[in-house]
Amino acid sequence: MAFALTCTNFVPRMKQITAHILGFLMLLGLAGHPLKAQTVQETEDSLQIGLLTCSPGTAVYELYGHTALRVKNAKDGTDWVFNYGIFDFSTPNFTWRFMLGETDYTLGVSTFRQFARHYAHDGRSVTEQVLNLTPDETYAIAHALDSLVCLHNWTYRYNFLYDNCTTRAVDHVIKALDGKIQWPKQSAQVTFRDIIHEFSADASPWNCFGQDLILGTETDQPLTTDQQLFSPVYASRLFGEAQIVGDDGSKRPLVRSTELVVDVAPLPDHRFPLTPMAVCIILMVVVAAVTLWEYKRRHVFTVTDDLLLFVQGLAGLLVAFLYFCSSHPGVGSNWFIVWLNPLPIIYLGWKIKQNIQNRPDHFHVVSGVLLGLFAAAAIFSGQKFPIEIYLLALILLVRVGINYRFPSHRTDN
Repeated sequence: MAFALTCTNFVPRMKQITAHILGFLMLLGLAGHPLKAQTVQETEDSLQIGLLTCSPGTAVYELYGHTALRVKNAKDGTDWVFNYGIFDFSTPNFTWRFMLGETDYTLGVSTFRQFARHYAHDGRSVTEQVLNLTPDETYAIAHALDSLVCLHNWTYRYNFLYDNCTTRAVDHVIKALDGKIQWPKQSAQVTFRDIIHEFSADASPWNCFGQDLILGTETDQPLTTDQQLFSPVYASRLFGEAQIVGDDGSKRPLVRSTELVVDVAPLPDHRFPLTPMAVCIILMVVVAAVTLWEYKRRHVFTVTDDLLLFVQGLAGLLVAFLYFCSSHPGVGSNWFIVWLNPLPIIYLGWKIKQNIQNRPDHFHVVSGVLLGLFAAAAIFSGQKFPIEIYLLALILLVRVGINYRFPSHRTDN
């Protein structure tokens, strides 16, 4: 399945007792001992919050980068990283729940040294943007993070586009500010699909193609600035140009300083040598050659159409399952459902029976209707379909034509 995760599971899921211990230690650093009246103010002044943005990796769930929050205390030397990208593969029915869009993530905490070492090992650089916050704002973020870590079995329902590791980190910052954020003006409109393509089209063409198959018109709508914050890299860009506007109209940059805290060369990318476009072109040439040969011999080999129907039906099963059953964002507005659905698989059984009995199978009618529905969706739905899909549609159109030309000259040999 090509559906990707934006948040990387950078360490194995931590045992709950570890989270409690780390949270308790940080709580001591934040609140201090009640007998020392000045400890709280001293701690607030020594705290520093940084937005960590990790560069994209080569794995499917690493393609879009990752975001975490760093809480550094210069006074006591503690240095924690809070990460909303923790999930547990051992959760019962994990794969099934993921398909349904019911995956629960949690907030993990580790030392910055552990975090940096992991990403360096994976060949992924990390940039830190130290936030330009007041002591009260800094303390509010740190305290909110610490409080969540201490909650037993706390999770949130992960959502690829609207509620992920980046949006959670950004929300902490926005809620703590004494003022409002003024985002930079955007020079051009972008969509979810545009951003997905930006990070996957070159890095992982098959993942990009797969997402285009399952994501519908919801991902082709222009995004507001707030919606663009689902992407770790876009959030980092916007933070770098944002201003905090106080109630009195005063302004200050959201980011105080930026530093590349993990600087490593990317690991070699070992991808499948053929892209979806290359495979479609090869398939098109093969089918065209077979069809030309059939035309010269004036009869159709039904096995060619059977194989195409089988592949179309398999893709349709996935699209239909996600369309009707999954709560993943974007899949319920997918107009591919009019062409990629289980009907070809159902029809294939009947077609094979008709061919065995040497009766008309009406392939050109059934496929022609489905292609007509696809053409209407491409024109009127507003959904962007990948070029490879038009090539596949053209292949089926060629098969419709040869079956229409020789409707009574078929063979199973």
